[in-house]
Amino acid sequence: MSAHPLRDDEQRRAAVRAAGLAGIESVSVDADRRSLTVLFFGTLPERLDRHSFRVEGGRRGNGIRIVSVTSMADPANCLTMELDRPGDALIYRLRALGQGFDRCYDSFEFSFRQADPEPAPAPPDGTGLLLTHPAPAIDYLAKDYASFRRLLFERLALTMPEWTERHAPDLGVTLVELLAHVGDQLSYQQDAVATEAYFDTARLRTSVRRHARLVDYPMHDGCAARTFVCVETSEQLTLRPDDLAFTAFPPGRIPQTGAVLPAELLTDGRHPVYRPRERRDIVLRPEHNSIDLWTWGDQDHCLPAGTTRATLLDQRPRHKGKDRPLLLAPGDVLVFEEIADPWTGSVADRDPTHRQAVRLTRVTESIDVLYDTKVLDVEWADEDALAFPLRVTTRSGHDRGPKTVVARGNTILVEHGIENSWGPGSLPETVEGPAERGPEQTCPGSVPARTNRRFMSTLCGTQVTWSEPYPRPADVSAGQSRQLSRLAARARARLRDMHRSGATLSAADRDFLETLFEAGLLTRMRDDRSSRFDLASLLSRFDEYLYPKLRRLEALAGRARSGYVLDRADIGWELAQTWGEDAAWLIDPDNPALHGPACAGLRPDPREAVPAVRIWAEGTDSGGDAWTPRRDLLASGPRDRHVVGESDEEGRLSLRFGDGRTGAAPLPGQRLLASYRTGNGRSGNVGSEAINRIASRSTLLDGVIRVRNPLPATGGTDPEPVAQVRLAAPREPFRKLLRAVTAEDYETLAGAYPGVQRAAAVLRWTGSWYEADVALDAEGTSDLPHRLSEDVRLALHRFRRIGHDVVTGPALQVPLDVALTVFVDPDHLAGHVRQALLRALRPGPQPGGGLGFFDPDVLTFGTPVRASALVAAVAGIPGVRHAEVTRLRRLHRFTDGGASPGPDVPPSGVLRLRPLEIARLDGDSTRPENGWLTLDLRGGR
Repeated sequence: MSAHPLRDDEQRRAAVRAAGLAGIESVSVDADRRSLTVLFFGTLPERLDRHSFRVEGGRRGNGIRIVSVTSMADPANCLTMELDRPGDALIYRLRALGQGFDRCYDSFEFSFRQADPEPAPAPPDGTGLLLTHPAPAIDYLAKDYASFRRLLFERLALTMPEWTERHAPDLGVTLVELLAHVGDQLSYQQDAVATEAYFDTARLRTSVRRHARLVDYPMHDGCAARTFVCVETSEQLTLRPDDLAFTAFPPGRIPQTGAVLPAELLTDGRHPVYRPRERRDIVLRPEHNSIDLWTWGDQDHCLPAGTTRATLLDQRPRHKGKDRPLLLAPGDVLVFEEIADPWTGSVADRDPTHRQAVRLTRVTESIDVLYDTKVLDVEWADEDALAFPLRVTTRSGHDRGPKTVVARGNTILVEHGIENSWGPGSLPETVEGPAERGPEQTCPGSVPARTNRRFMSTLCGTQVTWSEPYPRPADVSAGQSRQLSRLAARARARLRDMHRSGATLSAADRDFLETLFEAGLLTRMRDDRSSRFDLASLLSRFDEYLYPKLRRLEALAGRARSGYVLDRADIGWELAQTWGEDAAWLIDPDNPALHGPACAGLRPDPREAVPAVRIWAEGTDSGGDAWTPRRDLLASGPRDRHVVGESDEEGRLSLRFGDGRTGAAPLPGQRLLASYRTGNGRSGNVGSEAINRIASRSTLLDGVIRVRNPLPATGGTDPEPVAQVRLAAPREPFRKLLRAVTAEDYETLAGAYPGVQRAAAVLRWTGSWYEADVALDAEGTSDLPHRLSEDVRLALHRFRRIGHDVVTGPALQVPLDVALTVFVDPDHLAGHVRQALLRALRPGPQPGGGLGFFDPDVLTFGTPVRASALVAAVAGIPGVRHAEVTRLRRLHRFTDGGASPGPDVPPSGVLRLRPLEIARLDGDSTRPENGWLTLDLRGGR
């Protein structure tokens, strides 16, 4: 018998397995009682036979021997032992002999007796059998107060039959009702947990939001409205955005105080209040109140739809001085507004929808030499292209010629909502931090330490503003990438200007050169006579001398293109030391030139919105050490002061802080201060000209003449209903493509990139791995910009399958050779019909709308060219009686008598293209390599 029988010691069993020993797990007797099935654990020794085991015990079975031992194939650690005779009903022991078995598990007790019914236990005194009664039935469906009370009374009637009191004053009844109440509360909590544990049955917004987050569906809590406000002033003002607020007073209830209101009138909550979204100081100039457009002497000047540039008059009326009143810069916002009808010249007939905000990307000073007038050429992004034509001068009436369109400056982006601490005498809300804990509650692994790790608090205010971060990080990083890509070209252009001018280098020029190049390269430039030669040398070897800096610029531009926002404190300082002080401002996130197009500011995405709240510890700086809101804490580090806001059904905001691993946690006993804005949803969507008052809590606004919003406030969205989330969230994993495995995946992801009309892709085996070749078709052009190709390649990198290389490039352009024979009606001029045919077939917009037959935006990858479609497009032109396609083939270049390109027209009438090919036919005789169009007109006049 084993000296240390251990049957349930898992630690000992693990040690036995680790030591390479074995032990007996179980012994079972077969039905004939002449064979045993023995299950072992661990590693069995080799060469086990009948002499390796012994059967002990029994009354008349001391001589039971093992005849044979057979191993089983499945499981491998099981043996079958044949005995010479069966044993009796007593206890036997199987013992393993040898060195390969653990001492505590080398034996196992068993019995040959089959399963017999157990006899009833005898009473302790031995007087007879023990009388038993069935246990009382318990109603497990009891879930409320009444059923629990009834169940307790029934139980007590069995256990205490002598107690029959049922009056309420009785102490026993009181205790029963108290226990029923506790059970009712516990049952409610169990039902609530079970209800909120499933997406289909959850009722709380917090539960539904978290369930939807598991499938990457961002449930939103609404978003605040935004608009641009134009401020007209009589003098230059410099204002802090934190001090300003705007409001919309309805007509008839406007107080007689002009455009400026006292700050205390904006905190009563009766009218919507709007706060600036700018972070830098706001400079208002009277010259920017209304800016005239320069027409270059054209009496019928018009800014067509889709334009991205205009010329402004940069000179005071009847003033020919050298000063320029306009101080516009890239990043400033202008609102182009129609102030009079271009046909009648009447202000009452103007179209109030002909107003659009644009963000300037380039500002160039110029002069109209013919009229000796200073002008300012401004440009803006393609996203801000005019959506409608603007005719600058009137076309009829006695006052033909006066301006009908002006540009409004002093434009401020504002958003609905006002801080709880903005008004006079208002203070931030105090939030009690985590309670102080004793040593037993901070011990790692203890229950209090696990339960008290994450701190949550609920704000007192309701309808807290939800706002999308402005500027968007994607817009800022994209702008930083563009600025870094142009930085070297800007430095090269300045160096070239210094060389061409031939003038003596100024102190600023020398500082620029010392910053750009090493000191050893500039030793000879101290003599002005050799500076021109040295500048030419620096210019010719620019890439060689600045190779490390150029490589660093490429690396930073790549980080910015990937969506990483560069910090001015680190990267800005580096650029200032290597490329000059101006380079630091170019990538500063506060630079308005990086804030994206103006239209993006008016279209906030509620699914990216976060609560407009700022939390900081009492006694610390509210700006540097504040907790900032995030959508979640998954990417937050232990020192990141991030907080997550969650709104409930009543509009109350709960704040969830980090736990020290994902997000920093407040210190125990620390008091927090909360400043947040209130005002959310569609209530902030007001029409144009509704915002008419401004207020400041610390600055005098005596120079403000007028406040107005030319554009309506848009983007205000109410919180998403729970029912809508139930319908949309389950489909979210199938709506977004987040990986690229097949060629179709690469096509879909590349085609969704902005600026790409369509994409095609194929997977090619290179001999070692697969390569995804992605061909891109850019919108509005047949030539793919190199920057767009590189951006798409970088964008696909995060989606590609591991082991796939991604190569992007332009589509394979296939120039066509097309010839048509057209019969013209006798009463039409052949020349007019020819011009109409060229307009209908060549790329470009049509007079009646639409695009030409061979326009790049009409033809895409693999689109076949059908002769029947060509005939149909030509037959609809007035004057065409009959048309035939006489040649439809690829354009081949013959050299030295090359082979024939094949039939003029395919037998099927369809010219088919490969998946990565796009047909092209410009019909331009100066560029025949881009396609050749031949028209043979017969008849007509």
